Amino acid sequence: MPQAPIATALALLVAGTAAADIATLDSIAHGTLYESTGDQLANGLGQHLFAGNNGQNLSRRGLIRFDLGGLGEVVVESATLRLHVSQANAAPNAVTLHRVLTNWGVGSTDAPGGEGGGGPATAGSATWTSAFFGKVPWATPGGDFDSVALASAEVGDIGWYEWSGDDLTDAVQAMIDAPMSDFGWLLRGDESAASTAKRFDSMFAAAEFRPQLVVNYSVVPAPGAITLLGLAGGIGRRRRRR
Repeated sequence: MPQAPIATALALLVAGTAAADIATLDSIAHGTLYESTGDQLANGLGQHLFAGNNGQNLSRRGLIRFDLGGLGEVVVESATLRLHVSQANAAPNAVTLHRVLTNWGVGSTDAPGGEGGGGPATAGSATWTSAFFGKVPWATPGGDFDSVALASAEVGDIGWYEWSGDDLTDAVQAMIDAPMSDFGWLLRGDESAASTAKRFDSMFAAAEFRPQLVVNYSVVPAPGAITLLGLAGGIGRRRRRR
């Protein structure tokens, strides 16, 4: 009889450790890759990022990154990227989310005006041809990213949009498990025609419009708790044999 409370307490300890939780993460870096016929352009400190083509049929691709390290060792149940569109003159079109395969920089460019034209790239900026302007080129102009989309959203008028699904969930888990390979994501809009670009708010926009990554997760039980649970189970089995 005295063993039962111990086993119950240990089971409750491990059950509590594995309880599901939700974290809403803010982005820690962003940028836009601006295709250009002239000087290299960037926008690592602006209030917006873009995806799609401008009126001259030149592409814009958004970059965004979140800090997943603070979650610790967890099992990701689901993940949802939430972005706010603050300007959308084009008809609704699909914007896809891709995992970036190479590290990239922010630099110090804060593009003027509506930011659709970018600003002069500074040292370390992510540009159409460089992961770090002046230092490290992309292997492929337009960014090094997985061509297979993790998620897609039909983006239309001003408002909030979400990207989610099993592939995105798996990608977040992989980034947590191997943080050295976490280079964030690239947003790719409709690049088949001119004037398709969407403007998303960045981490420097008004607080209520900033990007969010919502992660539903369970904490992995500590090895000691798992061992204790095993001992508790053993106690229970020995008691049943008596």
